[in-house]
This record gives sequence, C-alpha cells and structure tokens, in this order.
Amino acid sequence: MSKMERLISSSGLRGIAMEEVTPTLFFKCGLAVSSMRPGTYAVGYDVRSTSPLLADAFRCGLNAGGSATVSYGLMPTPALAFLSRGLAGGVMITASHNPPQYNGAKIFDGRGASWKPSDYNSMVNSMKGDMQCRGWDSVGSSKHGAGLHRYLEWLASRRAVSDDWRVGLDPGNGSTCLTAPLVFDSAGCRLEVINSHPDPLFKGRGSEPNEPSLSPLSALVRSKGLDVGFAYDGDGDRFAVVDESGRFLKQDVALAFAASTQVKRGRKDIVVNVDTSSVVDFMVENAGGRVHRAPVGDVYVLEALLELGGSFGGETCGAWIFPEESLCPDGVLSSIIFLSLLEESALLPSEVCRGVPVFHTERRSVPCNSGTKEALMREISSRALGWFGGIGMENLDGVRVSLADRSWVLIRPSGTEPVVRITSESQERSVAKELADRAVSLVKAAMGDLR
Repeated sequence: MSKMERLISSSGLRGIAMEEVTPTLFFKCGLAVSSMRPGTYAVGYDVRSTSPLLADAFRCGLNAGGSATVSYGLMPTPALAFLSRGLAGGVMITASHNPPQYNGAKIFDGRGASWKPSDYNSMVNSMKGDMQCRGWDSVGSSKHGAGLHRYLEWLASRRAVSDDWRVGLDPGNGSTCLTAPLVFDSAGCRLEVINSHPDPLFKGRGSEPNEPSLSPLSALVRSKGLDVGFAYDGDGDRFAVVDESGRFLKQDVALAFAASTQVKRGRKDIVVNVDTSSVVDFMVENAGGRVHRAPVGDVYVLEALLELGGSFGGETCGAWIFPEESLCPDGVLSSIIFLSLLEESALLPSEVCRGVPVFHTERRSVPCNSGTKEALMREISSRALGWFGGIGMENLDGVRVSLADRSWVLIRPSGTEPVVRITSESQERSVAKELADRAVSLVKAAMGDLR
C-alpha cells in the first residue's frame, strides 16, 4: 500500500497536515479529480489553520485540469455538500472531529453524497499516470460564492418547533459557530451558547463532542435551567445531546429513539453500522421495524439506505442521515429534527430511554501486523461462530457474532492502525467482559496458527 493509499478511509483523505497532507499533494488530487469527472465544483473548508491553504491548492488543481470552481470559504461540511448538488461535485477541506494537527479532503458528487473509498482509489490510480495541466486557453474558471445563506434558509425550513424551547449550544469552536445559533434563533428558541467563535486549535473543548468533553455544556444546561443542550464536532456532521438535567444522552439511545420514530411513521427499514448497540434493535423491532447493518462509515450507511429505500440511518458517533433531506450527515439538521421528535412524542430528552434495557459495552485491541490482517480475519471467521456459541454471524466489516440474548461481539481490523479492534455488548456487564476476553483469546489463537 502506497503512502497515498494509506490516507484513504471511509471519511475521505486524512493525515497530518503539511507532512502527509500537503498543498502539492492536493494540487495533484484536484488535477486528477478534474480529469476523471470534469465540471464545476464547490470548494469549502473548516476552521483549521491549514484549511484555506489546502483548499486553494485543491482548487488550483481542479482549475488546471479544466474544471470550474466556486469557492465558498469557511463553512460546515453539510453546507458544502448542500452546495454541491447539481454540480459535478464538491470538495471540503476538513479532518472533521480529528485533532487540529490533522487535515484532509472529503469529496462529494453532484447529489451531495460523499465519495466511497473505491472512488478515492480510482483517483490515486489516475495520479500514477502522466497527468497534464490544460493549456493556457482551457483552464477552468474560478470565482467566489456566497451560498451559506441558501443553506441556512434550507435548514430553517426543514422542521418546525415551538418557540419556547430553552436550548444550550456548544459548537466547539468549529464550523457550526456560523450556522447553529442562527438556525435555532430563527426557529424561535431561546439560546445560551458557549465555544461560539471559530478557533483552529479547538481550545474550548476539543473537536469531538464526546461525554468527557461536554461537562461545560452540562453545567450550562443545569445552571440556566435549559431544556436541552446540543454539541457539534469540528466540521458539523456529528452532534451530541445533553438532557434537561445536564446528563449526556448516550449516542446509541438517541439513535434508537430517532430510528423508532421513523418506524412508527411507517418507514420500516433502518440502517446502522456493525458496531451499533442492540438498543437500536430493541426499540426498532418493538416499533415493528427492521434493522439492517452496514460496514463502519456513514458512506456505507448511505449506500445501504439508498439500496433499501430506507428513511433513516446513522452511527453512534452522532452521524445521522435522513436521505429524503440530505445524503450527508448533518449535525445541526439532526438536532433540529431531534427537537421536533421530542415535541411530537411529548417527551423530555431524559425520557427517550424510558423502558429501554441498559446494554454494557467492552472494548479491546490486539496488536497485529497490517500485512497479516486479511489472512487473520479469514482464520477468525472460520472459528468464530462455534467459539462463542453464536446464533448468527456477519462478515460485512470484520466478524460480528450474535448470541441468543442480544449479546454480540465484533472483531474488526483497524483501517488506520496495526491492531485488531474488539467490541462486545451484553445486558450483563460480566457477560460483555467475558465475550471481549474470549475474543482476545480467539485472535491470539488464530495468530499462533498463522505463524
């Protein structure tokens, strides 16, 4: 695998800025994209200090290959996806929730849907040939656009909520500083906002809205007597919820609630990834729906949704997709919809998990040479069902074994590190731990047999 290929994941291209991800590389990427799929491209970037430079380099490559570009500047990823609709596509310079030293590129097609890893691999293959810039008289045009207002108007029109919600917002110094407060204000909500200015270092709380980082938002909700709090990641495609008492609402529970409401509306098919909690199965099946699983990565969740004609899918990182609204996960859109679902259900945020069993999760990792992962997973697959006494096994993304009591274990090779990752879940903490320990034993036994 080449250095370039190692930058590819389900989230696009990503690496250390100015070391792995450089202006020279992104110029070549733009040139390759333009030769593959010429046309007009929207270009945007997140708050990272290296993003404007890398965006200019990618744009110059697109122009050098004959494609036209419209540069929109700083904005959330979902806004760039929205503005890509009807064009040849769009390029967003972002590393999403990764720390500030990272950067990358996420490319969208003319529907506003993210490229799949196979598309990026095709781009890399085209870069191995003799790429040529266009002549002076056939380079693409470049102009600046002001399209963020169109995205904001569209967002504000998606769901109506009452005007008496007291909402806390934590954009995390990321791109949603530009959008989230405006959208909730236009919806008539009363707002309290923290970490509300763009900061390339995400000094307020970091770029990922996980439970440990949201204590300031929790304190804000409690101190101000707010109804709910929402937080977003660095580029705005993920969100998290804090309930009215300031408690972090588990992402899998929030996902399960949203999924079950879609089923109650008659939309039976829900898509989640292989690493998603059984709480989603519990709530969706109780509502009369069906859960389908996809490999990890919102691009794969979207692919399955489109094949099934499903109305909702997501991952427990807070990336939700409502394909009838947008083919890109959108944290602000998802939080507005979540608020509207609370209204429709007459529930407080803390009540969405009422009557739902608690599932316990264990995680492990086992070092593994990247060159042996493929053979190792074949060996694990041949043994896993009997090893755990499971009733079903999936090989969509690693090996996932299901047990009769809704417990499960997933053994999955990391796409970015020389490790095999293990996740187990059960309603009994001791069972989850035992399954994880047994999975570690299976991986080590399979490794021994390969030597």
